Amino acid sequence: MTTAEPWPASGPKLDGDAEPVRSGGRLNQPWRAAVAGLELVAAVALVLLAWWAWHRGVVTIYLPGPRGAVDVVTRSIGSWLSGAVIAATFAGLLLIDALRQIGLAIRAGD
Repeated sequence: MTTAEPWPASGPKLDGDAEPVRSGGRLNQPWRAAVAGLELVAAVALVLLAWWAWHRGVVTIYLPGPRGAVDVVTRSIGSWLSGAVIAATFAGLLLIDALRQIGLAIRAGD
């Protein structure tokens, strides 16, 4: 004697398995391209800021050494270097989001 399963072959249907209700909004909206452009401009500005801060964070000092020689000391200033790393990180995140915005701007809707 075969007993019927209490649920369909695809598995039991739970309350959380219901299809999500869509709001009807489209992802491909032209204004996303403008947002991507602004993010690209901001990313370039952050890269330039990181470059400037990195060069401010490395200081070369020339000291007189024995018998007229010159000793060269390179000093790293952590606050400038960490600021450069943070600016470059944010530039990378903006670049990734700009690529996402471009993809959403040109992708076909539903």
